Amino acid sequence: MNAFELLTRLTENQIDSLFRAASALPADKLDWQPSANTRSALDQLQEVATALDVFWASFTERKIEWSDEMFAEWKESRSKITSLAELESKTRESTKKLVEFMKGLSAEDLTKPVELPFPGSYTLADVLAYHYWNMSYHEGQITMIGMLLQA
Repeated sequence: MNAFELLTRLTENQIDSLFRAASALPADKLDWQPSANTRSALDQLQEVATALDVFWASFTERKIEWSDEMFAEWKESRSKITSLAELESKTRESTKKLVEFMKGLSAEDLTKPVELPFPGSYTLADVLAYHYWNMSYHEGQITMIGMLLQA
């Protein structure tokens, strides 16, 4: 297995881990926030389920435009998805699209720079791996919410 195949495998498997953590929460607590300045599991899952579509140009165009208005529109549109089943379905769908896209890339493609409106420099490999990292990160956050609910 090469690194590319490993990333694909980890990314696909992470969906199961993320939604296993979310499914362990009481259904009526999916939108619960530990405090005013924190995010609910629902909000985090809405991000994961929709982020690939929002940032798709970072893969295909190697550049993305971003603004506070775009962020507000994204938050508003994703907030309408409240079903755990629909969030999982959308995550699986967009991840499948990402994996298919990755299969068509060469090793040289992975080193190409991507312009993002965030600090740092990025290659295509960096932005492709972000989805896996993001799901892993949010799994941890959602698991912590579950622990707080049991306290």
